[in-house]
Amino acid sequence: MNAATRKFRSVVAATAAVLIAATTLAGCGGSSASSKDADAAVSIGVEPWLGYAPWYIAEKNGYFKDQNVSATITNFDTDSDMNAAIAAGKIQAGNVGTQSALQMLENKVDVSVVMVLDASETADAIISDGSMASVADLKGKSVAYEEGSTSDVLLNYALEEQGLGVDDIKKVPMSASSAGTAVIAGKVPAAVTYEPYITEARQKDPNIKVVYTPSAKEGLISDVLVVRNDFIKNHPDQLTSLLKAWDQSIAFYDKNTDEGQEIIATAIGSKKEDLKTAFAGVRYFTAKDNAGKLTGDFKSTFEAVNKASIKAKIVNGTLNPDDYVNAEFAQKAAR
Repeated sequence: MNAATRKFRSVVAATAAVLIAATTLAGCGGSSASSKDADAAVSIGVEPWLGYAPWYIAEKNGYFKDQNVSATITNFDTDSDMNAAIAAGKIQAGNVGTQSALQMLENKVDVSVVMVLDASETADAIISDGSMASVADLKGKSVAYEEGSTSDVLLNYALEEQGLGVDDIKKVPMSASSAGTAVIAGKVPAAVTYEPYITEARQKDPNIKVVYTPSAKEGLISDVLVVRNDFIKNHPDQLTSLLKAWDQSIAFYDKNTDEGQEIIATAIGSKKEDLKTAFAGVRYFTAKDNAGKLTGDFKSTFEAVNKASIKAKIVNGTLNPDDYVNAEFAQKAAR
């Protein structure tokens, strides 16, 4: 797959930390963070996925400076490298898939979820060659998908809704990019993939149908901001200001979408036109959204992702969202 179009979202254990690159975003001035906190630097881990890229709007437009935040964006190629960097204290915050956050928490990485950044609504999907119109029709059929990934979470959740499990289908493990191609080539009748591969498949074969998307459960395929608890304890004002900078970026994106998408595409090394369907299928969330979401419907989302992740063998046990989700800073940033 093209990593610049969507980050590789399979979940693996956090191993050696490798910091790939860093861009310093100096912040001086503004008045959101207290003078006590003003010198506290925060390093934010990202991968080349557009869901995290509003941070680059904050960089380009000076929103970190507006909020008096000294921040560094640290780029990673894999979840494992980012997870290990957070665990080792080399970065203070990370943008990760919800299922990846669950794995970090189960592995006792001392972080909290402080914001839901984005959710896939139609950017992920189960597709068929046209011979199946529902998830129930997958029973006994060959389904191509990437194990241990967001595709695995989506498939397990969709199957369970129908009283089925992965043992009721014929698993055909392969990458998301290959899965879409396999349906086109007639190698499998169904697959789980994501944009741009969904659109590419439908353009090449008009018979291909979208059977299921995560819009059925908002946040099922989502990304969150996790922050080390020692940073939260020692620099609460900086964290609040960081979330305010994110909100400024989303406000700019909503008002100047073409320009915002151009900034994002450039930052993740892609062309805006190549990201058209991915942008259309993703929803960003603000601090105001999170102020209610983190204490409301995200709890059920957390539990749903947890359950699907257990079935996908991403995590082993059940985690309580009340122990790991901290809404305090989104609520402060939303004021």
